[in-house]
Formats: sequence, structure tokens, C-alpha cells
Amino acid sequence: MEAFLGIALGVLIAIVYPVLKGYVKKQFGTTARPGLPAWVPKYAALLVFCAVSALILLAVVKAAKPDLRITFWPALVMGFGYEAAIEKIFAKPLTA
Repeated sequence: MEAFLGIALGVLIAIVYPVLKGYVKKQFGTTARPGLPAWVPKYAALLVFCAVSALILLAVVKAAKPDLRITFWPALVMGFGYEAAIEKIFAKPLTA
């Protein structure tokens, strides 16, 4: 469970960190419904993405090395690296 949480947090940091400063000011200002900020559905989807990504990465690692114990900080780096790799694999090609 510690490894799963670390991977999920690493994915979350990799997604949010580069755009956090401007995004917070833009998204947190309005409300979609009384009492429910507009950013809630976006971050709920982000949470699901992080959890699914962590589960996939943990399944791959455990399939390769079932007895491996993954602690929090290496798991965080794994999550960060996994998300970065996904960004590069599924990036739209540059057009000339």
C-alpha cells in the first residue's frame, strides 16, 4: 500500500507541478454550483487517473519482481517517471 500511495503521489506531482502557479489562480475563482467549486470534478478525475496509473505501475513491477518491497520515496520517483513517460509516449507529434 505504501508503494501504491507513493506512485500515485509521484504521478500527481508530475501532472500538477509544472502548471500549478497559473492554474490555481484561474480555476479556483468561480463556483459551478452553490457550495461546490468548479475544480472539484477536474480534480476528482485527476485522482482517479493517479490511482489507476499507480495500480498499473505497481502491477508491472510486482509481476516482474513479486518479492520486491517498494518504500515511499522510490515509489514517488517511480510515479513521477511513469507519468513523464506517458506524457512522451502519447504526445501529439509536432507538425512542421
